[in-house]
Amino acid sequence: MTTFHRHVAGTLLLTSLAVLFAMLALMALFALMDELRDANEAYRFVDALIYCGLSLPRRALEILPYAVFLGTLVGLGSLAEHSELTVVRAAGMSPSQMFRGVAAPALLLMALGFGLGEWLAPAAEERAELFKEQRLQGSETVSVAGGYWYREGNLFMNVDGLLEGGGVSGARQFFYDDHKNLMQTRRAETAIWDQHSGSWSLRDVVSTQFPPAPKSLRAISNPLREASELTDPKARLGVRRNAEVTWLGQADPRLLSARLLVDENRLSISDLYYQINYMRREKLSVTSYELAFWTRIQQPLAVLGLALLAMAFVLGPLRQVSIGLRVSAGVLVGLTFKYLQDLFAPMSLVYGLPPVIAVAIPILLCWVIAMIALRRAS
Repeated sequence: MTTFHRHVAGTLLLTSLAVLFAMLALMALFALMDELRDANEAYRFVDALIYCGLSLPRRALEILPYAVFLGTLVGLGSLAEHSELTVVRAAGMSPSQMFRGVAAPALLLMALGFGLGEWLAPAAEERAELFKEQRLQGSETVSVAGGYWYREGNLFMNVDGLLEGGGVSGARQFFYDDHKNLMQTRRAETAIWDQHSGSWSLRDVVSTQFPPAPKSLRAISNPLREASELTDPKARLGVRRNAEVTWLGQADPRLLSARLLVDENRLSISDLYYQINYMRREKLSVTSYELAFWTRIQQPLAVLGLALLAMAFVLGPLRQVSIGLRVSAGVLVGLTFKYLQDLFAPMSLVYGLPPVIAVAIPILLCWVIAMIALRRAS
């Protein structure tokens, strides 16, 4: 990179970080005010403050693209006011060459965002949601309204609550045969994940074995004999109690844990990929998770597109305007981009549009508008 590129990159990095912290402070303040509406004797001001603090990494990740856009707009505008952009343009530097200095801080912040999104933000968000529910419910065990249903082949499982540390409480398992006849049920007080064995340990288990389902009347050659078999003691319900039972299921804490409290848009890319594979295997609808997955995957393109758009604006219509007008224009463009994303996402649900295309359309529009604006400014 040339001296000018390093100068531009350093300036834009500082302005983007300043915008990021300013926006994050405002979002944290508004979030705290919103959380205080739920404040009571169990969920106090300090608890709301802790919850908002734990959710800061996730909020920083959400506003990162718009912080880069506004920071680029303000930083390049400052350089334009001091005629630095005019000098390098007169020296023969093209917009594409100038973009190298603009893209460098954007990519650096995106690397920071990737680290937040994969490690810090999901763990902090899971902890925040668990902490809030524990305070609101006044219990270390978080009850799930209506229970949570998990499916694995012919097994259907319902859990009443979530334990801190990765377990579940009130686990009920229903085993069916290939003809959808109930074969066995289990009721466990708790289910704890054993990381070493890669299996679940069901505690205080009550198992009920059901007799084989009777054949249809057309298939019964001797109805009296069939009826006598159903009344045989060996064919009756079998109830068994065990202190502990090992369940070798395919689920792990990524599917059965406090992570259930976290919205799919706040999961990491690896967790989204794992969830999508599970839901496809069980033939469940995966559209919402695919939208979240492709949004995260294509976020670097969105950030670079917004940075390019900001450069096009500064070299074009916003070259000689005040910083206040630049910020206002940046907020307007950022909201428009956000609304476009919110518009095309439901189209994949309603019209069957592939999620990867629904996510890519607003990003493509951003790049096209930026290229057209740059061409006119050149």
